[in-house]
Amino acid sequence: MRQRNAFTLIELLVVIAIIALLMGILLPSLARARGQAQKIVCAAHTKALGVSLRMYVDDYDGKTHNSPNRGMWDNAYEGGAVVREFGPNDSFAYWGVAYYPYARNKRIFRCPGTRRTDDWPEEGWGIMYQPYFKYCSYGINGYVASREENGKMHWVKIDHEFKKHDEVIVFQDHIEQKLDGISSDMFCIGPGVRINLHQWRSAREGGAGTLADTYWAGFDTVGECFRHLGVSNTCWLDGHVSGIKKTTGENVPAYWYTGVRQQ
Repeated sequence: MRQRNAFTLIELLVVIAIIALLMGILLPSLARARGQAQKIVCAAHTKALGVSLRMYVDDYDGKTHNSPNRGMWDNAYEGGAVVREFGPNDSFAYWGVAYYPYARNKRIFRCPGTRRTDDWPEEGWGIMYQPYFKYCSYGINGYVASREENGKMHWVKIDHEFKKHDEVIVFQDHIEQKLDGISSDMFCIGPGVRINLHQWRSAREGGAGTLADTYWAGFDTVGECFRHLGVSNTCWLDGHVSGIKKTTGENVPAYWYTGVRQQ
């Protein structure tokens, strides 16, 4: 009798079906494990950045830096032969430039779960420039970065302005680099709107739609803010890090940003 040395077609199909079944079971678990690992790394990054900001404040008379609302570290986007690193007051500079001398590692300004940060497509930039916005995964609270007095922006003396440091957000996972609009890009619901992140939501969600429905159509702009399986890693002024779950804003008080409790 002749010996058989190969699988039959039916046997091969059964093996393929088993492998596909196992992959269907294992891949979601692996994706969740990867997402959890990214969240842990991100939390370590935000913790280190909180320490860096505190060191800066201690060296500058208790003041934070009045940072620009951009996300670049240098002028490499110009394509010149010589790349010039931006100073903290350059108009295109990311807020992290001011605190980098204390962090000493640009990589901690990037969350491993980042897909796309604000690359300002409405001003002619856009996704093709995303490599130049690589290290700007965290949005700084504009109330911590600067205060307006007599029509001018001033640095913030945080120990004077904020009494309860464990109740004030410094920065968090976000699509935008500087959170300077309480009714547009913060997780609370600000005056004149009915939902948070109004600037980044589609009109269908109750947002402005000016960005999400045009320049960012097809991209989950709100999901980028809660990039860790629906959670945004957040660093508070006292240095602790915690997660804020995806929300439409009803459970996020404005004083987490402003530092002022309404009477």
